[in-house]
Amino acid sequence: MSLCLLARSSNKHTHFERNANYSHRKLLDEDQVRKTLEMFQVSDFTVVGPSAWPKPSTKLHPDAVPLLEPSFGKHRFDQDVVMAFAAEYGLNTYLSFVTTLRNTGFRGDIVLAVSKLDVQQKGVTEFFSSQEGLVVYVIDLKCFNAEGEVVDSVKGGMRVCQLPGLYQYKHGNISTQVDPRPSRTVATTRYELYWLWTIHYKPHSWIMLLDARDAFFQTNPFEHVPREKMESRPDGLLYFFGENTQATRIGKSPKNSKWISNAYGEMVMTALKEKPTICSGSTMGEQIALETYLRAMVSESDETGTKLMGADQGFHNYLYYTNKLANAATIRSIVVFDQGRGIINNLGAMRTKPLEEWGNGKILQQTSDVQMTVLNWDGTPSPVVHQFDRHKVLSKYVYDHLASSFRRDFLSLKRMLK
Repeated sequence: MSLCLLARSSNKHTHFERNANYSHRKLLDEDQVRKTLEMFQVSDFTVVGPSAWPKPSTKLHPDAVPLLEPSFGKHRFDQDVVMAFAAEYGLNTYLSFVTTLRNTGFRGDIVLAVSKLDVQQKGVTEFFSSQEGLVVYVIDLKCFNAEGEVVDSVKGGMRVCQLPGLYQYKHGNISTQVDPRPSRTVATTRYELYWLWTIHYKPHSWIMLLDARDAFFQTNPFEHVPREKMESRPDGLLYFFGENTQATRIGKSPKNSKWISNAYGEMVMTALKEKPTICSGSTMGEQIALETYLRAMVSESDETGTKLMGADQGFHNYLYYTNKLANAATIRSIVVFDQGRGIINNLGAMRTKPLEEWGNGKILQQTSDVQMTVLNWDGTPSPVVHQFDRHKVLSKYVYDHLASSFRRDFLSLKRMLK
């Protein structure tokens, strides 16, 4: 049985859920359960949120509609889906992300946003075209350098950008497709893309939002999620995933502290400083709940006006710890998994020392340089390994072994098909 935190949005009560879908060989001792429960409790600083947030498209006009269409593939309404903003990476990143996921047996949709610069790279277009169930949006970002000049590259997400053509408003013969929001980082813009994509799926499809650059898959992440039998049920579950509580807290991290204080002020930062960091780069949920969460994330960006790279993690933690999502009619409950105890294992905060020096010392099972498995604390393989590139041994494994192997296989297949 897994141990996780379940914050019920209806009554703000938080307790541990023992979920029979996950078999744990060893449970936490009761003292550790109590301490973890206390850490993940919502803050005393609470915010009364609405029952519903506006659609991101209404920023252009109340009657505006989504306009952006995929360049490769098409959405399948009844599928589970993994979504990622993956602009300006490379063929090896796409190969590793997509192939490790497919190798788990997952046959649902994979939806990516990439830059027009990406499809100019050798092999990228051929790979996208060859993948069944892969939906790719080639987006035309309008980015700005430090001098305010228009440039093509996001520069690793550091630049602020706009994305015309997301929405459209028609009035008579006049059509407006401008980006209704000021320039912002792509890490913030991605939540609008995610929202636009979620509306293509049925209410109780499971959706995962994940960083593509630093994640790979070991088992099917949707294999054990609870399935809603009543399709007409008007609410759903959200899954959040924490970072290691021994390694970091919001107040211990200069970046997380800055994201919170810049957006919400020092009083909020003080209230949240002892709270564990919940990662915004790894989130799951049923479509009906996740769609509302995405509206809320876009609204936080609109309301705060912050343009810091990474500010979305501040929004994410603020929404949870202030209980601002509690009144959301379509979110039944929020489950927060501590690091190494859920579907997605966030490793970034643990980069200060080798993985084998953390916890029970058994998070990494390595038989050779080309054979290793990242484990949850119960000894079972982590379905999703996130932030692997903070650890040299995993970076070497993914880049030198997995990606290289997938690339050889893909290029070999290309030659055979010529």
